[in-house]
Formats: sequence, C-alpha cells, structure tokens
Amino acid sequence: MNQPACPKIVMFNPRASLKMPYDGPPMSILAAVSKIDLNVYRVVVVDWHSKDFEKRLERECADAMVLGVTCMTGYQIGRMLAAAALAKQVNPAIKVVCGGWHPTLMPKQTLSHELIDFIVMGQGPWSFEALVNCIRNGQLPGTVPGVGYKKDGRLLINERPPIENINNFPPMPYQLLAHYEDFLAETSFAKRAAYILTSQGCPSNCNFCTEAAFHHRQWTARPVDWIIALIKDFKEKYNIDGVIVADSNFYVNEKRVAEFCKAMIPLGLKWGGTSSRSDQLARYSDETWDLMKASGLHDIFLGVESASNETLKAMNKGNKIEDTLAVLPKARQRGIRIQCAFVIGVPGVDIQKDFEADMRFINAMRKTDLVAQFHMFSFTPYPGVPFLKQSFALGYKQPDTLEEWGNYTLHADVAPWIPPQYPNITDQLSVYFMFLAGHTRKVVTAVAPPRLLHLALWAESVLYRLFSFRVQHSFFRLPIEFNMIMFILHRRQWFFGDTKIYF
Repeated sequence: MNQPACPKIVMFNPRASLKMPYDGPPMSILAAVSKIDLNVYRVVVVDWHSKDFEKRLERECADAMVLGVTCMTGYQIGRMLAAAALAKQVNPAIKVVCGGWHPTLMPKQTLSHELIDFIVMGQGPWSFEALVNCIRNGQLPGTVPGVGYKKDGRLLINERPPIENINNFPPMPYQLLAHYEDFLAETSFAKRAAYILTSQGCPSNCNFCTEAAFHHRQWTARPVDWIIALIKDFKEKYNIDGVIVADSNFYVNEKRVAEFCKAMIPLGLKWGGTSSRSDQLARYSDETWDLMKASGLHDIFLGVESASNETLKAMNKGNKIEDTLAVLPKARQRGIRIQCAFVIGVPGVDIQKDFEADMRFINAMRKTDLVAQFHMFSFTPYPGVPFLKQSFALGYKQPDTLEEWGNYTLHADVAPWIPPQYPNITDQLSVYFMFLAGHTRKVVTAVAPPRLLHLALWAESVLYRLFSFRVQHSFFRLPIEFNMIMFILHRRQWFFGDTKIYF
C-alpha cells in the first residue's frame, strides 16, 4: 500500500476500566505525540468514549502508517488488543505501537504478542518521535532508547532512558482533540471541570504500588505560573468552572502548594481530585490549610491504606494512622472533603485482623463528619510492585499472556494467600460506600423518569439503610441487592442510554 504524502498516525485511547471509566482527555496519548512534527505527519486521536469510536478507528486506520495505543495493566489490555486486531484487519501494513505502564513493566511479554510490532517504555515523547521516523524511513529502531522491536523472529529491547523532568517536555497538544469540551467533567464541585497534570511521579516507595517502578521515585513538577496560565487558557476557551488535578501526589512540596493556592484565589474556580499522603498533610501549617480552603479546594483523596500501624510498617508506607487522625479535623474545620482509601491483603499481614481494624476505623469515622467517602481494595500483585518477591514466595503466579493480564482489577482474586471472600467483600464495599456517600441519590435524581422518581428515591433510601447495616456489622453474605446493582451497571446503556453515570 502506498503511503500518503503526509503519513498518518492514529492514536487510540482504550477504555481503562469497566466499572470506573476515566472521562477526561487522553493525556498519555497527547504526551506521546507532543514531539511529533505536525507539518510532516497527520496525527488523529480517537478516544473510547467518543460516539461510534469503533467505526472511526476502523476508518482512520485504513490508510494509516502507525496505530499508537496506550495500555495500563488490566481491562485496558483487552481493549488495546481489540483495537490492534481491527487495525490489522483493515490495514495489514499498519504498525502497532504499544506504550504505557504495562509494556514498560512487562516489555517482553507485551512485545511477543503477534498483534504488537513495537513497544515504547517509560516516558514517550522522545522515543515515540524517533520510532515513528524510523518506521517512515523503513528502518529498525536499533539505537532508539526505550523502544522494543522484532527482528528475524527475535525480541530486541533497548535500554530505557533515564526519567526526565516533566518541564523538559512540550505542552500537550490539546488541539488534536476534535471537541475538547467532550472531556470536561461534571463533578460534585463543578459542572465544567478540566483535567490538568501539574507533576509526575512520587518520591515514596510503598511496597504495594507500581509508581516507583515507573518513575523511579523521581517527582518533578510544573511551575505554578505555567499551571495558572494553562487554567486561564481553559477558562477563556471553554468557560470552565472547576479543575481536577490528576497528579499521583500533588502535595509533595508545601511551598509550591501554597503558591498555587494564592494564584488560584483570583480565578474563583473550585478544584479537587487531588491525591496525597497523611504524613505530608499532617505537617502542613494552618496558614497553608487556610490558603487551600480560600483557593477553592473541594476534596482530597487520602491514601490511608490501613488503620494498623503494624500493617503500614509492612507496607513501607512511612506514616502512621495518627497522621490521618491529625489531618481529618484540619480538613473538616475548613469544609474540605476527605476520601480515605484502604488496601487489605498485603503479604505477611494477618488479613482478618487488618480488615477488622479498618472496619472499626471506618465505622468510627462514619459517626463523625470527618470523612466524606471510603474506598477499599484487595492487594493485587501488579507488575513492578516491591511486594512481588514476597508474592512469588507465597505462591503467586503471573499471567502467561496479555489476555490473562486483561482480567486484572483492584478487586481481583489472584493472590493465593488472600481468602476468596475478601475480593468479593471489597467489590461489595465499592458500591456500598458510594451509596453511603450520597452519590447515588444524585444519580437517581438525574436519570430516573419523572413518573418513577418517587419510587426510585424510595428504593435508594431502602438500599442506603441496608448497606449501612451491612457496613456497620460487616455482614456481606447473600448480597442479592449488590448483584442486581452490578447487573444494571454492566448493562447501563440498556437502562440509561448515553447518560453519564459516575459510579
């Protein structure tokens, strides 16, 4: 097939989760093509939640040189492979390039798949640009750092380049999104919130987390004036009323946070979606907390992980439950909502004892107004986590194929030392906590037909009381109502059409 005068690169962002889909712009895709010369190449971005995206992907791949696909461990792998198969079917000459977390941490297994021609490991902009130029010129990327390729039936993996400062990369080419407004999110604090990324990485080395394996514990951040300029641009172009900060750990540097808050105050915007650690926020001064409130901060996602200091030590978390107890009243005093997340089932810890400690903490906090919402996950041995060595010793076996990796979730039953009821329990709790936080009442009000609204609200009220009983007494048997809800969620389009439902 003759390539067009301006070779086309199609970039596809597959859906990452069946239960909790990310609705913002495909930032990993945009970052990957930020160095591509748009005078030389035509870049087309296709996102999973665009209407009829399958038909558009098929149409665009028919005459494309490259299909670039991002891929995290889990559900997104299956969607990536489906996209690659579709591309190869309509255009056998197309080259499929897979980048992102999973190919970075499992390069050989990813590259060995028959549908994958190349992988890009780590940060993508420089490597992807060099790889695309090689493909255009009919060359193999023999010296391109961070690239894996095939030659004469062999898998060749070039060394990953060092982690670069985020400020060395160009800004994301948002202009490649045909309708950026499609990626504005309705949240509990804003009707038109824009996602932004202000930093990358995390300096911590928690034993259950893959962050250190990807960014090597290096945290770098954009300057505050750069961030504010981006927010002002979004406000002018799209009339946003809120900002969602998608950083892995926004609160590493208190001085930077305070500077950001001061700059946000004149904009009059709400912001949230931020992630942090308890020990960081426990050290913040009252002055910084007051600035956070004055700047419009709505909520913080707090990685508590466990109510047991013994478990936190095993996790190499670096904080104590007392740090969380110090943070919660500071936030409550200022009306900042806190979401607390827990992980159970890490190797070497008594899971029943740990779970009971977490539930005691959760139920104690439910009697106060200190925590807005809870989350609980079963430990899953993802590629690159420091706990892998202990996991293997306890009988864990990694999936042999990409397809098997596609079944991974944060409630997956894959760790042999975790009794099977616990992944089921955390799956149930993910729904129960949504009800108890009041989110479902808003959803019911938004989607229920007017003539059925009263009945729907009555049903929601009954379920609220039932779920409150279940959580209070740790009663998780016979979850008939939970199974019904999951049936509806898995077939949400049958019941609600294209209406967005934030579960």
